[in-house]
Amino acid sequence: MSVLKLKNTYTKRLEVFQPLDPHGKRVTMYTCGPTVYNFVHIGNLRSFLFADILRRTLERNGYEVRQVMNITDVGHMTEDHLADAGGEDKLAVAARKLGSDPFKVALHFEDAFAHDARAMRLRVYQGGEAGDPALHPRATRHIPEMLHAIQRLIEEGFAYVVDSGEVYYEVSKFPEYGRLSGKVLEDLEAGARVEVRDDKRDPRDFALWKVDAKHLMQWDPHSEKGWDPADYARFRELLPAGVDQRIRAGFPGWHIECSAMSRAHLGHTIDIHTGGEDNIFPHHECEIAQSYGAFKTCVHGPHGAPDEGSQRKTFARYWVHGRFLLVNNRKMSKRDGTFYTAKELLDPRGQGRDDLANELERLGFAGGKVPANVLRFALISNQYTQPMNFSLESLAAARTGVERIQTRFDKLREAVGDGTNPASNLTASGHMIELVNRAEAEFDSALNDNLNTPNAVAAVFKAVGELNTMHLGPAEAREAMRLLDSFDEVLDVLDRTERSGLITREQIQTWLEPATLKQKAVALKHWAETTDREQLWERIEAGQLPDFEETAPVEDMDGAMVELFVAIRQNARMSKDFKVADAVRDELKRRGVALEDTAQGFRWVR
Repeated sequence: MSVLKLKNTYTKRLEVFQPLDPHGKRVTMYTCGPTVYNFVHIGNLRSFLFADILRRTLERNGYEVRQVMNITDVGHMTEDHLADAGGEDKLAVAARKLGSDPFKVALHFEDAFAHDARAMRLRVYQGGEAGDPALHPRATRHIPEMLHAIQRLIEEGFAYVVDSGEVYYEVSKFPEYGRLSGKVLEDLEAGARVEVRDDKRDPRDFALWKVDAKHLMQWDPHSEKGWDPADYARFRELLPAGVDQRIRAGFPGWHIECSAMSRAHLGHTIDIHTGGEDNIFPHHECEIAQSYGAFKTCVHGPHGAPDEGSQRKTFARYWVHGRFLLVNNRKMSKRDGTFYTAKELLDPRGQGRDDLANELERLGFAGGKVPANVLRFALISNQYTQPMNFSLESLAAARTGVERIQTRFDKLREAVGDGTNPASNLTASGHMIELVNRAEAEFDSALNDNLNTPNAVAAVFKAVGELNTMHLGPAEAREAMRLLDSFDEVLDVLDRTERSGLITREQIQTWLEPATLKQKAVALKHWAETTDREQLWERIEAGQLPDFEETAPVEDMDGAMVELFVAIRQNARMSKDFKVADAVRDELKRRGVALEDTAQGFRWVR
């Protein structure tokens, strides 16, 4: 069995993954989440999706993962390439453009991000995790923890307060600064010279607490005015004696936020910290410095590493970063029309991008929209340690790939049936068992090789290709379907709704005879109650097949609805009412369902 290895930015080495948990079961993982001043773009998404693949790979290896993805809703400045970032708060800029206050802007874009995250199937936004605030902490609700860390830094001699009431981290006190990014002293000094402030002891020092009377988001550490009552109570609990009296009302710097939120929700040290490569410096470099200065956080190197047994002055054992995403081999650009948000690709016309919708239609995307699972597949198909070149043509290739897997999955589901076939209880052939075991081993080996998703996807297509050459009975189909389900636990690109099916002539006959139709009504009662189809069911219960016109209000098409349509069509054909029969076929086509007459009956495909 293969062992998971990850490229650790901190050591610049490929390292075997070993959790800090002494029992080797539990993994803690912090993912730098969105700054909610705009809709999420595909570069951000790629970073979040690689973290999602990492989490799913860990779970596939038997670990229990607690993943925290924060929400930055204050303190992220526009010039964030500098350690001591300047410019304006991104939330303040967005609020001014939208004519709203930054708190409302943040909530609006946070909701929008959560919607996109669910559409993109991020596991941390699925099920009960989606609404758990401890897994999606907001910076604005963790000011107490930030001030606590800042006060500790002052007391430990790693930070100082200037005349303006701002607080700075003194970089010279932490010789390890630059270890993560590989930046040397000259690099750091060159970056710091971009904006020199007279009140800083060293140009490289960065702000932990900012003071700006014009900033609309303010917290006064010496007064409860303006605080959320629960947050202020927690602040007083953490700091009964308060903070340094020289600190004035203000707001936190971006870097201190993640240090505080990770500690609050994952503990003193964690296993994995992820983000995009743009987070390496300055954001993550500063996080390490702050956490060590305030709490002396260290982790041991994993077994087998050259520094095994020694202390790494960092709070995360593994720092894992995804590379940049380019569009048409260039940086995304609004001017060039190559800056894409998730919403623009999922619904271009809804976002005012008719040009994009037209181009997507030219590439074969119905309605000019990219299905969410196709966008997900496109963004996870490259290894995270390599830059990714995105194009609309790559989306078309991703759609072809998803359809190839989906088509095989749908046919397997048909072959498996509802489990009533006696053959479905038989044991699959040795050849099938061997294929499944080999394919899973190849898939696992690729994922455990530093999340080599191209090779993992290649293993999936290889298995699908082999399955396409085989005649599969119910037992073999069941085993093959389990294999695709297994792949999809990580990839998560399959559409689980009914997309195809075979309706036998015997099934249709039960719709055409009043006695059997009444019996069918018993089984359909729950279907009618849960799908708002009571009116249709009442006709069926009375032993009457509904008229075609009565189906008009029902737009969604599940397998039962398709079967009803086919029954109405067959009844019309038997009555030689070919006008209605043709109308049913046309209506099915309008709703995206193709119908094919076969020797067994009728096959439908969404």
